[in-house]
Amino acid sequence: MGLFVQRPEEPSEWAGLPGEPARPQTKAELLPDHDGPAASPTGLVGLTNDSTTSIAIPLDEPAEAAHGD
Repeated sequence: MGLFVQRPEEPSEWAGLPGEPARPQTKAELLPDHDGPAASPTGLVGLTNDSTTSIAIPLDEPAEAAHGD
């Protein structure tokens, strides 16, 4: 008579461990989120006076070529 009676299962979690291990944030995740203007076709073509930003990338002088070249 009591063969098919369901019994409550024991909790399977031990000490409430998280499902995923913690990981440190990457440098990209640490960057601030700025609300920039939305890209528009007129801004991409250059029809508006949007401000632009440029950066200088220092490069080493090219090495001297071999005499056989």
